Amino acid sequence: MTATHTGMEDAELDGGVFGRLIFQWHGDRYTHSWLCCETGEKLLESVESDHAVHWPASPPMQQVYRQSFDDGREVMFGIGMSGRGHWSASFTLVPDLKSWIVELACCTPSTPMSLSNTYRLLGGWQLQESNVGQQHLACRTGSATVKIEPLSFQTRLNFDPLALVPERRGAIAPELRIEPDAIAEGAATTQWGFRLRIG
Repeated sequence: MTATHTGMEDAELDGGVFGRLIFQWHGDRYTHSWLCCETGEKLLESVESDHAVHWPASPPMQQVYRQSFDDGREVMFGIGMSGRGHWSASFTLVPDLKSWIVELACCTPSTPMSLSNTYRLLGGWQLQESNVGQQHLACRTGSATVKIEPLSFQTRLNFDPLALVPERRGAIAPELRIEPDAIAEGAATTQWGFRLRIG
C-alpha cells in the first residue's frame, strides 16, 4: 500500500513501541520529528532552511509518501529540490532491529558546498563511544534508551559536545548535523545515513 502526501497535509508513521515519526508542512517543505511512544516526548526535530538557501540544513522534502512491504517494513520516502540539488530520503522502521534506518542522498550537477541532515536535540542526549571507536548519541526516555548511530564510517555526527553538558545548556536546544564524511565532486550523487535504535 502506498499513500502520497504532497504538501500542506501532515503524515505520520506510528512505530508502536518504537515511537512515532511525524511529518508536518511548514512554508514550502516538510519538517519531521520523532516522539517517544511511552512518554510522548519529542526527542528529535528537524532544522529546515527556506527556499533562498541552495544547500539547506536538511534535505528539503516537498513530497512524502508511505509504503508497506510484505516483510513487515514500513517506509516513509521523501523527495525535494533546492538550488540545483535533488534530494531523496527514506525512513524505514525495522522492528527486528529495533531501529529506524534513515538513508539520504543528494544528486547535483556540481560539487555541493555542504550536505547534512540537522536536528534539534530535545531531551537529555549524551555522547557515547562504541567499542570500535565510533561516536553516537544516547538519550534515556521512559524505560527505553534511544541511540543515534552513523550507518557506516561514511557518515559522521557533527555537534558541540559542550552543548550536551546539562550545566551548559541554555534555552536553545543543541543541534546535531549528520553529514557525509566526504562529498562527491562534480556531477554526482552523495549518500549518507544513520540509525535511530531503541532498546
